[in-house]
Amino acid sequence: MSESTQTEGTPAEDVLTGSQTGTQPDTQTGAEHGKKFSPFAGCSIFIIAGVLAASMVGFTIWSYFKVQDTIAVFTDESPQTIELVDLVGKESAQVAIKEKLVGFRHNIEAQHKADITLDADEMNLAIATFDILKPHRNHLIITCIEAGHIEAKIAFPVKSGMGSDAMRFINAVIIIKPELVEGAAFPRITSVQASTGGEVPEQFRHFISETLLHPLKEDKELGPIFSSLSAVDIEGNTLVLHNDPDYQPITQPSEEKKQSMFERLMTGFAIIAVIFLAIVSLIIILSRRKAKKS
Repeated sequence: MSESTQTEGTPAEDVLTGSQTGTQPDTQTGAEHGKKFSPFAGCSIFIIAGVLAASMVGFTIWSYFKVQDTIAVFTDESPQTIELVDLVGKESAQVAIKEKLVGFRHNIEAQHKADITLDADEMNLAIATFDILKPHRNHLIITCIEAGHIEAKIAFPVKSGMGSDAMRFINAVIIIKPELVEGAAFPRITSVQASTGGEVPEQFRHFISETLLHPLKEDKELGPIFSSLSAVDIEGNTLVLHNDPDYQPITQPSEEKKQSMFERLMTGFAIIAVIFLAIVSLIIILSRRKAKKS
């Protein structure tokens, strides 16, 4: 009796044990499947990244044509005629303007008080005489000095668009208000009347201002004249530069270069894109490492 009972009980225990053992691998397999990296999640991330990249490309193309259209509003395909001073028979006048400017520079270097006056004809003669001012020839002429400002005609070349080598020209009449910024002369542009009638954006006005005196500031001979001043004024029909060795320039925070709307948008969009792609890459790396450990 006892043997038969034990014999009969053994299969029952085996069945019970077998059922428990049989269910355990299925549970582990399910857990392993749950821990595996989801291919759909990875694909969706790459789809989002692709859409973002396509959006960046589309935005860049749109910005390119938008900048071209904006520049075309206030520029022309060819420069307007800018009269160049005829130097025939003006050798003595050239010598005089050189002596005038060099003499003022020597006073600055010797720490002497000094003033220098320049009228429109002398300024145009300087442009035609000094090699450092060659970039302004056929692009700039002073038409008059009056009412506290300088009036000039320009034909300044600018690129037609982002990454383009084609040139267009700002043909305009400009009004210049000479100012002193930290001891240096700065020609602030207060008005730009483009030949097309279009409005010239502030960024391009600042570009013209910086371009006007840039060649002089880089010159060893004439640079000190416009970089070490105590005052700059318009008196009657002349520009007057003052030098006082005791003058202490007031340090002012330099004006930051203004970015155009398109540059700001592009910069912000690029930053967001880089941050997003970095987060996506980190998620993918962590997900795959977790899947391998499982």
